[in-house]
Amino acid sequence: MTAPLVEAIDVRKQFGDNEVLKGITLSVAPGEVVCLIGPSGSGKSTFLRCINHLERIDGGELRVAGDLVGYREHNGKLYELREREVAARREKIGMVFQRFNLFGHMTAVENVSEGPIGVLGVPKAQAREEARLLLTRVGLEHRLGAYPHELSGGQQQRVAIARALAMKPQLMLFDEPTSALDPELVGEVLDVMRELANEGMTMIVVTHEMGFARDVADRVVFMDGGVVVEEGPARDVIERPQHARTREFLGKVR
Repeated sequence: MTAPLVEAIDVRKQFGDNEVLKGITLSVAPGEVVCLIGPSGSGKSTFLRCINHLERIDGGELRVAGDLVGYREHNGKLYELREREVAARREKIGMVFQRFNLFGHMTAVENVSEGPIGVLGVPKAQAREEARLLLTRVGLEHRLGAYPHELSGGQQQRVAIARALAMKPQLMLFDEPTSALDPELVGEVLDVMRELANEGMTMIVVTHEMGFARDVADRVVFMDGGVVVEEGPARDVIERPQHARTREFLGKVR
């Protein structure tokens, strides 16, 4: 058996008195695509942010590639990592958000090459060439010199995906990457994600795009109220849900 790339055991998170994650246990194998679905407020995005240590967990255990997220263990005790150590571990995790978060004063190719140059120490010429190849891969070879305000929302999100890939991550996290897009632009972003899945990228995707989840995911996890209600092969969960709450949710979003 291959060791999981992501392993969550009884992960808990609360904001004040609001317990958002109430014990999430989930593992993701290398090369697997897992879609998290569920109503707003169910804890999907919070769980994704915990994987990247953008949020600290309050209980349980979370590992990526065998390493504890945000902590190191010594003599049975957990010690929080310094920010520099957290950043170093984050390098193997790419994340794409609802909002594109591109640098407005940089062109597409500069946005994509900035991380490898500044964080990984890749020579500028090499980073620019790799950025050009990545932008070509996401269908933007004709927009290398464009600034974010000159790009459509779908194009900006594809630049954001290329930027995450430029760091050569082992894992890609997508937090509702199409929710801020006009409907006619959604397909171009999902097509890029399909290609990544076909190439074997490990992906965890928070999405409301049920067609994408059914066709691309290996597994679908339905969350509600901070817990995993149902999980299984994508088509089984979406087309033949076993839990009444899953059926109710899917009946509303189809």
